[in-house]
Amino acid sequence: MRNKKSYLVTLGLLTAGLALGQSSEHMPVTLGLKVGIPVTDMFSTSNTGGLGTGNSTGIAGSNYSSHTPRYILGASAEFHMPLHLRLEVDGLYKRGGYNNSIPLGGGTAYLPTSLNWWEFPAVFKYNIAMGHFRPFVDFGASLRHISTITQTAFIPGNFQGVISNNSGDLHNRNSFGAVAGFGITFKKGPFELTPEARYTRWANQAFASNNGGLRTNLDQGDVLLGISF
Repeated sequence: MRNKKSYLVTLGLLTAGLALGQSSEHMPVTLGLKVGIPVTDMFSTSNTGGLGTGNSTGIAGSNYSSHTPRYILGASAEFHMPLHLRLEVDGLYKRGGYNNSIPLGGGTAYLPTSLNWWEFPAVFKYNIAMGHFRPFVDFGASLRHISTITQTAFIPGNFQGVISNNSGDLHNRNSFGAVAGFGITFKKGPFELTPEARYTRWANQAFASNNGGLRTNLDQGDVLLGISF
């Protein structure tokens, strides 16, 4: 149910942003889209070696690996305020995952895991008017939600993977963090473009294995581009 609500909220913002065709200079609220690229890995991973304290599966010697998500997609609503201030609320989506290989029965078992990563930051932006360009700094807080976890276990001697909708490495589906960033806003034809570098510090781990081979990065960096109409 929570997944459906998150998708509906994001879809509603996207639809509203596409339908908006008026200049944001005369409106108290600006709706738009967000695209971006993560610049930090979602996870820190390592090989725990042949002897260890065991991972979430209870088997020592796990080898975790992951990759940086390829994209960020979402929508935004910006509320215009006095004194060059604006309040921006975003809904951002990333597709993430990690792999785990475990020596088992003379072979190797593989446990690829995929997940949906949602962020809902709210930041205050202070704009500096410089003609058509408006540099800004922003700060605020963000909520994070992990949904739709899919883990497939490929075990030696079993050619069909066993699919699970959870992971023993999951510690917190929900978390919060502090956000800070800087960027610039400018007009390009009918669009208002807002490139931004943003940093988020999360309060706790979303995923963490018992043997230390997998950890969620608490420090997160993203490059975003806002497009409003």
